[in-house]
Amino acid sequence: MENEQLMERIRNGEDSLFAKLIHPHIDKAYRTSYIILRSKDQAEEVVQNAMIEAYRNIMEGKTINFFPTWFNRLVTNRSIDMMRKHARLKENTLESYHQGTAQSVMETILAEETHGEILNGIQSLENPDYRNVLLLYYYQELTIQEVADMLHLNLSTVKSHLRRARNALKTKLVENKVIGV
Repeated sequence: MENEQLMERIRNGEDSLFAKLIHPHIDKAYRTSYIILRSKDQAEEVVQNAMIEAYRNIMEGKTINFFPTWFNRLVTNRSIDMMRKHARLKENTLESYHQGTAQSVMETILAEETHGEILNGIQSLENPDYRNVLLLYYYQELTIQEVADMLHLNLSTVKSHLRRARNALKTKLVENKVIGV
């Protein structure tokens, strides 16, 4: 059954179909969130909240053209929101980093900052097709063919988007001095 039909039936009162709609996407959503947050508990919280938000959007009649992509973007955005929230909290208290030597603390901080900068760089790309291709290919670990199928694009278009997205991301990261030339 198509996702659009499932969503329509859910709106018409068949709440049990929401599990059928969402279930195939839970594992990827969790992996995406975990990659961003590096915390099992936070990733689970984000996925649960995203499921609630998805259900509300469906019930409110929001137009969702391609549910898997839309849900993945929702989970990604909520994960980034949580990451930013926790980054602000960590700035206020560095006690959470006193788990090892000063060197491992510094490595942890740098790794998290770099990861955050890369995600911010991806999110700041002006072309949404570039953002989607990067997230699906690198964070969802889909093949180029799977990305093409999911976004209804030609294989060569996905390859071009991926190459251009990498170049645009590299330019942004160099401009922000996240990476050197």
